[in-house]
Amino acid sequence: MKKINILLIIFFIFLFHFFDGFKNIYKISKRSYESRMERTHGYCGKESFGFYNEMVKKYDINKYRVIQQNFESYPLLRGLFYEKELRKDKKFVLILNYPNSTLPNLLKVEGIDINLSKLNLIEQKNNCYLYIFN
Repeated sequence: MKKINILLIIFFIFLFHFFDGFKNIYKISKRSYESRMERTHGYCGKESFGFYNEMVKKYDINKYRVIQQNFESYPLLRGLFYEKELRKDKKFVLILNYPNSTLPNLLKVEGIDINLSKLNLIEQKNNCYLYIFN
């Protein structure tokens, strides 16, 4: 019985070491949640967590209707910023990872044709854009 316990302890220490448990615990304790999420999901690449998070903090876009499209075929992150009650006085368009440096006037976002020339550009970082309906 004592031999089995020692073998189990050695096995778990081996697993912990094999999966870099010590290094991962250190990284989790030293980096904030937001910096870890941004490293994993990108600022204005991949899922664009950094840009989305900045817009939520700056403009509270999670409290309004947001029409969004990620052009790199990554899933949208609206579930991470979910609000049950949405206000109806503002409406935003969030365009993530657009492949070209300039946006066309007419763009299909979530299956809806949006005329961007009729909207106000609030924020642009690299290839990520936030528009608001007038």
